[in-house]
Amino acid sequence: MSEPIPVLFTHFGEEWIRGSETVLLDLLRSLDKRLVTPVVWCNGEEMASASRAAGYPTYRSEFSFFFDYGSPPLNVGHLKRLVEGCRTLCREHGIRVLHANSAAPAQWLVPAGFCARVPVLAHLHIDYLRRSRYACLLHAATVAVGVSRQVIEGLIADGMSPTRTRVIYNGIDQERLSLNGINLRVEKNIPADAFVISTAGSLIRRKGHDVLIRAFSILPTKAVAPHLLIPSDGPERLSLEALATSLGVAERVHFLGYTSDVAQVYRAADIFALASRGDAFGLVLAEAGYFGLPSVSTRVGGIPEVVEHGRTGLLVPPDDSGAFARAMTQLMDDSILRARLGSQAASRVASLFTIQRMARQFEEEYEFLATIPRSRLGWGSSIRRLRPYAKLLSLTRTRAVSRYPVRE
Repeated sequence: MSEPIPVLFTHFGEEWIRGSETVLLDLLRSLDKRLVTPVVWCNGEEMASASRAAGYPTYRSEFSFFFDYGSPPLNVGHLKRLVEGCRTLCREHGIRVLHANSAAPAQWLVPAGFCARVPVLAHLHIDYLRRSRYACLLHAATVAVGVSRQVIEGLIADGMSPTRTRVIYNGIDQERLSLNGINLRVEKNIPADAFVISTAGSLIRRKGHDVLIRAFSILPTKAVAPHLLIPSDGPERLSLEALATSLGVAERVHFLGYTSDVAQVYRAADIFALASRGDAFGLVLAEAGYFGLPSVSTRVGGIPEVVEHGRTGLLVPPDDSGAFARAMTQLMDDSILRARLGSQAASRVASLFTIQRMARQFEEEYEFLATIPRSRLGWGSSIRRLRPYAKLLSLTRTRAVSRYPVRE
């Protein structure tokens, strides 16, 4: 067997371990270390601590990216230091592949990769606006990997060759979901025969928790009223609690706060619900399927790639609490449908959304990228990757001319 491929995983995030952080840590843990040697470079202390605890060589730096919406003014010195820092790590560890865990790190990994003749893989967890795609140099990455087809559609529309894009679905870590925590029904005094709905996701507008609570408030109560579990936190918590109170369901809507033991939430539920206004993938929907839960969710982003309408769950339009309530009521009233959708959801997860499958696909990408001759990875030989930028400049010039027409 050949020597393992040293890969530099670069992560730019907040001081927490949540979505993309969890995906990266699960991936690192599941990679075959006979094939890949991970090195981690990040900006957050929590991520750095988790990486060091797992035994990976880890470096922490202050990161910034520029030219995007809300980004700071260009600091040439800082950007240059990031590029040079990447090149230094490439030399020290013999890095053969650069993995950007989101778009932002690609802004300095791409020029560093051109200089060091190392291929760059951009791992995209959300669909980025056009300006962000260009500002972060995503089109110039050797390959862009999206967590769903929807994520890479914008890049292809910009002119990036489809042959340099991939779709690798997020995978759930069964080991992390196998914990035996508390019994939430007992902990929250929920009647044993009550119908329980669980959700997940940060308490932000995009996740649509307000839509879910409104839908929940109009569900039929019958003999035993249903309950809703919300194991999350975020800036909208107070307003969502106030909404539950105003709708008269506060006693049955349980705000649990952020919890690392999500297994207890799924085990306590009869169905899973996610009313997102936008979601590139929806890992929690795959986790729910792992526990045999059918889902009610919205037909947005990459969610239809996770939940098959009528087969593993029910999909409704976003921002439609009435439609969402009707879908949840359908599952409440039909235990046979619930069982069938839940069983098929579990089968789909086992086939498509395991961390083992995700890790094997990334290993194949690293092996492919590591075989690209260095002569094809420098500035001159990679000029074709910059064609979308020439297209952008052409469009800009055209608009400028049309804005200021020359009089005849």
